Amino acid sequence: MDDVGVRRVFVDTAWNRKFHTCYDPLADRFFEARKLTDLKDYDEIYIDSLLFPGIWSELRDLIADGHRVYYFTRPWWWRELRKRFKEDLREGFKAKDVRKSDFGDAYILWKVYEVGVAKGNLHKLFKPIGIVDVELRPLLTREAMIAKLVYRLESMKMVGMQVDELEEVKKILQRIRREIVDRGFKLMPWLSRVSRELGLERDDLNALTGLIGLITYMKQVSYHKALRYLGLYKARGRKKRCSGKARRYLMMVAVSIVGREGRWPPRLRDLRATLRKLIASIHVLEPARV
Repeated sequence: MDDVGVRRVFVDTAWNRKFHTCYDPLADRFFEARKLTDLKDYDEIYIDSLLFPGIWSELRDLIADGHRVYYFTRPWWWRELRKRFKEDLREGFKAKDVRKSDFGDAYILWKVYEVGVAKGNLHKLFKPIGIVDVELRPLLTREAMIAKLVYRLESMKMVGMQVDELEEVKKILQRIRREIVDRGFKLMPWLSRVSRELGLERDDLNALTGLIGLITYMKQVSYHKALRYLGLYKARGRKKRCSGKARRYLMMVAVSIVGREGRWPPRLRDLRATLRKLIASIHVLEPARV
């Protein structure tokens, strides 16, 4: 994994026109970058988050240019990580009292990478960002926000409030779902066969948006791993983290499937059956995986 000659940089991303803080372990150098695209001298770029607005256009340029970009998959670990690597921070910054800082977080990101390489679980800590992600995730985020707005407006209308903009917002939601479907089928041509396997029609924008969203967010091609990722398992008294976004999109697909059978709402077994069929179809129809 630690290829000779590969230049890596670890980035604590920022927004609101602030600079990204970076650490180059090969040169043992800290520096700032106004944009992620300023890091084109590096072969691999590791970032701490995908949350900040405007980051996707920069990532698209980097990936299109052949750079490999990875994001940290355990953002809820940060408080624990700062405690764990406290001594490393003191040594690295030559200071007795090291407080939280953006440069410190970039340094910790590198330490996490080192631990992942040593333990052989780097693939769990950092996930690659591909062209499907940079093209579809921003649209999916926008779709989720508008869908939430539609739900709120409908709730207001149900209690007797006048909501003049409801129909217009619904049209906006339909347009963005159409854009997601068109772009998704263009990026992943095999989706046509997968959707047919699931019995989805091309005019069912809700279900197809759910299918594309699920595939975009869910990288697992193992049924049992996907059950855990989506929270479709018995927790046995322990609170486990799962992807609410991906589960929402699975629900959109399942609603369409069980609706044709005259049943509603989908039950847990329906979600599992839909997931199993989807993963089986991907194994057969998309050899390179999602």
